[in-house]
Amino acid sequence: MNLVLYLVRLLVPPEKADLSRRRIACIGDSITFGAGVAATRKTDAWTYILQKRLGGSFQVLNYGVSGATLQREGDFPYHRIGFLKRLEKAKPELIVLMLGTNDSKPYNWNAERFAREYEELARELKEKPWNHRLVLMTPPRAFPEDETGAIAYDIENEPIRDVVRSLVFSLGHKYALQVIDLYALTEEHPEYFCDGVHPNKLGNRVIAEHLNKQIQLN
Repeated sequence: MNLVLYLVRLLVPPEKADLSRRRIACIGDSITFGAGVAATRKTDAWTYILQKRLGGSFQVLNYGVSGATLQREGDFPYHRIGFLKRLEKAKPELIVLMLGTNDSKPYNWNAERFAREYEELARELKEKPWNHRLVLMTPPRAFPEDETGAIAYDIENEPIRDVVRSLVFSLGHKYALQVIDLYALTEEHPEYFCDGVHPNKLGNRVIAEHLNKQIQLN
């Protein structure tokens, strides 16, 4: 494990699963982690808002890692973080998967490789040996900064819009998985973001409310 990965694990230890509660595991990057509301993420990240909406019988596990890529050849592969192994202990009844924003960076992006590895991960998660449901979620739109006209952090919106979103819907159809479309939810709403990439308090609240309606847990 390199120094960056070590610091991520040290500074933000993974949440422990409470096996007495119904568990939801959210796999993602900084959008899931709550980087846009870093100072208050324990109350304002969408995962924690969703937790509050669902009530005390549920635990929403935030497995978001800032900078993470889905692709193993990316500059910060999610597979190397170790959170996927925690699913085996947590055994959540619902897994929400949203990756792809950091893969869109020019030095990470490879459309064919991304499609292959996304399908591999989706199939791996779907086939976990306990009773659960997998939901695929498209990343939100990324907006350019007003000052520069460029999207922050080297993110490119075109791969997200034209490849990632389409792939998520295609795999949802292929494997009979529910798809939640955050791109459509945010497409016309730059006011949901603090920097064009990370949802602010409003954006996190909108995302959480949308998920609460979509996942339909009894």
